[in-house]
Amino acid sequence: MLLFRRGIHTLINHKIYPIHDRQSLTYDKLILNSRKEFISTGCLYLSNFLTKETLSIILNEINLILKNSSENLFKSYVQHTDNLYDTSSSNQINLNEIESSSKTIIAFDQIPPESLLRKIYSSNYLIDFLTDIIQIYPKLYPSCDQLGALYVNIYRQSNKLSWHTDHSHFFVNLLLQQPSNSNEGIFQYKINKNSEIISRNDFQAGGLVLFNGRAYPHRVTEVHLSKLSRINAILTYDSNPNHHLSDYVLQKFFGRTIKN
Repeated sequence: MLLFRRGIHTLINHKIYPIHDRQSLTYDKLILNSRKEFISTGCLYLSNFLTKETLSIILNEINLILKNSSENLFKSYVQHTDNLYDTSSSNQINLNEIESSSKTIIAFDQIPPESLLRKIYSSNYLIDFLTDIIQIYPKLYPSCDQLGALYVNIYRQSNKLSWHTDHSHFFVNLLLQQPSNSNEGIFQYKINKNSEIISRNDFQAGGLVLFNGRAYPHRVTEVHLSKLSRINAILTYDSNPNHHLSDYVLQKFFGRTIKN
């Protein structure tokens, strides 16, 4: 694939987001504005981050996986509290606090090596860009996890992601497809449990989202009748160069573990 051989700046709208030109004044301004939005709201949204060509190719890659390997994809159904990583047994949890979430997952080891998603994920330009915005860690690394380093969430009819907070200070989300019904599959969050719900109806395919999931409860509303699924990719980075998810997390969210 010729596009795979191109530099990262050709896969994104580099005139708006010059992440390949870290020494430029335009890059400095981008970091300043992006960091200000991320710190003040907990949610940075960069619209049209991917080019239309890149987005189209990635969606074709995903549709090919769905066509050829659908039976191997994990149909996730998880019951959880507002803490997704809670390891308490069911008899220790107040039933009134239990939420449920469901989706189909394409794990990292199910994404072809030549995929543009992998190229974008492993880009040092993108990693440096995110590091400059977050400024919590001196350096970020791609996760070494064979399932959760990079994965795709697909929300079909009746799927949703209920209210929860994350373990990590941030997550990186590439929006690849929005539901055809604009009032479904909406990303929402709150400043705290009792505050007003903020709905991001402005999110569009091709955008990048950086969100502080540890600080702010968030969810994806249910997809009811939409013929188009909500599709997004989660890019996992960590300050630990040897980052792996625990077997508990892998089994809970991917339905399997990796045997060494």
